[in-house]
Amino acid sequence: MRRVSIFVALAVLLATVAWWFFLIGPRNATIADLEDERFVAVDTEQRLRVQIRQLQDIRDREVEYAAAVGRLDALIPDRPRLEEFIEQVYALAGETGVDLQSLSPSVPAVATEGTDLRQISVSAQIEGEFFEILGFLFGLSDMERLVRVDGVALSSSTTDDGTTVLSASLELQLFTLADLLPIEVPADEGTGGGSTDTTAPTSIPEATP
Repeated sequence: MRRVSIFVALAVLLATVAWWFFLIGPRNATIADLEDERFVAVDTEQRLRVQIRQLQDIRDREVEYAAAVGRLDALIPDRPRLEEFIEQVYALAGETGVDLQSLSPSVPAVATEGTDLRQISVSAQIEGEFFEILGFLFGLSDMERLVRVDGVALSSSTTDDGTTVLSASLELQLFTLADLLPIEVPADEGTGGGSTDTTAPTSIPEATP
């Protein structure tokens, strides 16, 4: 009788082990995989909600972004627009009382390799009293277009009535997204002609009052 009981106990134990390995074990693994998928889905949902909020914020601030793009276009225009700049500088000289003796812009040159940014070097010579020249420099920084002052060289002289007059040589930089340099176009092969060099000169004629 005792032997029968032992065999029954072993059979029950084996049945329990088989039930665990063939039924409960795979089901637990499936449950674990589903839990992992649920965590991934929850994380994805949270990231998507963040992106939706960001897109909604962009939509709500569309007018503000458009205004910022407009200001950037004014700071760094897509064309050199040297005529406008020269007119603005002469107007600023009249407002501040300085004598603008010369203004010499150069052709646009590459500012940063691999980008469309171009810089235009401008040399200016002005004369005036201290506060007049100071007002002119402040006026350059307040212009709608980005103007960088790279150098200022000052010299002074005294008039017959004792007034001190300053002469300032300014080195300025403008920025644009285009240049004025034509492309060198080679002549058609077979015509016997060489290449046609249409490169612009290295500087623009000096503008004088």
